[in-house]
Amino acid sequence: MLKIKSGITILTTVIIISACGGGNDSKTPQESTTSPTPFTTEFQSTLSLQKDAEPAIQISSSKSNQKDEINAYSVTHHFDSGSSSIILSYNFDRNDTNKTLHVNYDPILKKVLNISIGENYLKPDIFSFSKEDIFSCSNTVLFEPCKNIQIVFDEQTGFSKINFDNTKLSNLPTVRLSPIENPDNQLSTEKSYITLNGQITGSLSRPPQTFNNIRKTSQSSLLSNQKPVSLMGAVYDPKTKVILFGTHANNGIDSSLKLAQFSTGIENNLIQYSLLSTETSFYMSGMCSAMTLTFPVEDVATLQSNKNTDNISLTFNQAIYKDKKDLPPLFPNFPIQPECAQAQLQLDGSVTVNIPSTQLQISPILKNESSFSLVQPALYFDVINHDRQQFGNNALQVKIRNNQIEKIDFKDTRIGKNPTTGLLVDYTEYQYNCGYNEACTGLSYDIEKNKISFDNTTLTSKKSPANEVNNHITLNGVFDFAGR
Repeated sequence: MLKIKSGITILTTVIIISACGGGNDSKTPQESTTSPTPFTTEFQSTLSLQKDAEPAIQISSSKSNQKDEINAYSVTHHFDSGSSSIILSYNFDRNDTNKTLHVNYDPILKKVLNISIGENYLKPDIFSFSKEDIFSCSNTVLFEPCKNIQIVFDEQTGFSKINFDNTKLSNLPTVRLSPIENPDNQLSTEKSYITLNGQITGSLSRPPQTFNNIRKTSQSSLLSNQKPVSLMGAVYDPKTKVILFGTHANNGIDSSLKLAQFSTGIENNLIQYSLLSTETSFYMSGMCSAMTLTFPVEDVATLQSNKNTDNISLTFNQAIYKDKKDLPPLFPNFPIQPECAQAQLQLDGSVTVNIPSTQLQISPILKNESSFSLVQPALYFDVINHDRQQFGNNALQVKIRNNQIEKIDFKDTRIGKNPTTGLLVDYTEYQYNCGYNEACTGLSYDIEKNKISFDNTTLTSKKSPANEVNNHITLNGVFDFAGR
């Protein structure tokens, strides 16, 4: 048997088992009371996975129906913090969502943004990136770009076809610090690759939901470099006091559209900063290479904000965002040459965003603590295939099927020093949920506003807690989607 470290060891084992049939027909308490409408999802595969120099594993085709908790193939229209994409997911183990290949696709650019095994989309926090079982490609400095991919996708039917030709996914390099492993006190790194070859096609028996099924609350009238642009959406996060929105625009690198993501901080109705994250060009290894970087607006005085009870408006008056090539690069030894094209955007117009109403009180996690509050709303909203939805943030996630709340997950992450090195951050996750073994109670859901009201809703620890940790927590108050 092929042995691959961490989560990939399990992945390769289960691929062979799941190809023989079987399934998980277990139901949550909510599911047992209704008879779901018949449907199927499936993928056909000639795909192979090969980790480093080990033997390749062939991925068998798979099919699921309404009785399966995990779909063989899923189409997710994903909106997160002002930007959107479509995630195509091919599950290799119907008992475990972590054994899934996810392809994050931009339907406007017709481009693969990232591919991952181990997470349903790449999250921008170091705790997700540091997991050993995540293998990815992405146009970020942490991973290598996604290459040698041909993709066809029909948004009306959900059909997809992807060809891979030596497409490489990598994990993050593992840094060895122990003097036992490094007697010369030199840093050493280990990096592994998974190579994809072959074709995979996915199909649904029922058309998927689309972005039109995600509540639209923002309004905009914007020009980017004197040309009208439409937003994928815009949200306001009361926790960080930031407005986030994304669009596709020509940023001056070449004649094609690029993804442009904006974040603007506001304090006491005054603009504190405004940043643009977009593709720019760097001179590396004898050529100009694309890289996604973030740079600030030249003058915050070119932005104005106005807040009332229900919304906040941003006005842009010749607001210029420009990659000046004079910011310290992430890697100081990279030569940066002026002949490479530089990204530049000028924004004019306005954006108006909804003010969410999230106000949650949560009982203590540790027995020696007090209750705490949560004011951050749901910043992402996913519509999955024809019948599922989920929305949330890094702490709280709500899963919905056929417009009824199915499951709720809560996660609290505590950060501290690594007890061995005293340098690297160490973290502990406390996870609670309902809807898996016990029904979610004491709540009501406003479908039109994507708002949940909690009244002493009990969540239970995912695993047996330590003596100092409470086995249950309760939620009271309101949690809602920030809007799009």
